[in-house]
This record gives sequence, C-alpha cells and structure tokens, in this order.
Amino acid sequence: MEQENLQALFIVLENPELLPEILEIFLECELRGATIIDSRGMAKVLSTRVPIFAGLQGLLKEHEQNKTIFTLSRRPDKIDLVMKKISEKLCGFEEPCSGMMFVVPVVKALGLGKKKGW
Repeated sequence: MEQENLQALFIVLENPELLPEILEIFLECELRGATIIDSRGMAKVLSTRVPIFAGLQGLLKEHEQNKTIFTLSRRPDKIDLVMKKISEKLCGFEEPCSGMMFVVPVVKALGLGKKKGW
C-alpha cells in the first residue's frame, strides 16, 4: 500500500440547523463523501446523569444533539479551503459551545473508491 497524503477533517457542530449550510460549503469546495453522525457532548450527558453537573443544564444550548461531520481527502488544499470558509461562517468557533473543527493525518484507509454518480 502506497503512502498518501490522506487527511481526515472532523467538525463538531453544536447547532444542527447549520448542517445544510456547512454541507453546501463542502460541495462548493468540491469536497465530497462526508459522513454525518448524531453526537452528544460530555457536559450534556453529565448534566442529566450526575447531580453535581445538573446545574450545567441551564448553561447548555437548547440543542439535544450535535452533528459530527467527517470526511477524508487526499487534497489538503481543499480541506484548508473548507476550514477557512466554515471558520468565517462560524466566527472561528469563538462563541462558547459552538463546536470545533480539526484535521488528523490518516496512515491507512480502505474503501475510498469513487462512488457512482460522483
């Protein structure tokens, strides 16, 4: 297996209503094949199960679930462009509890063939 410059982009989006706009940015930047997972932050889970954290419920956003989006790409330039546009859209995730975005290198991967219609 040949060494590639493969990267994984992860975005944890606290406001699921923004998901369509984020996916439009992916398409605009020609980054395809993202996967979206419903997720919950640690504070949200603890605020319902651990009495000491129950006071956090009032501080947390009204959204019960986050959306975690991830994709792989051999094109770091496309990942950089998507990150730039999403960062502009979400003010660099500077607002508390707005989410996060990060990239990790991928050492090996299978199943990255092109899908029909893409």
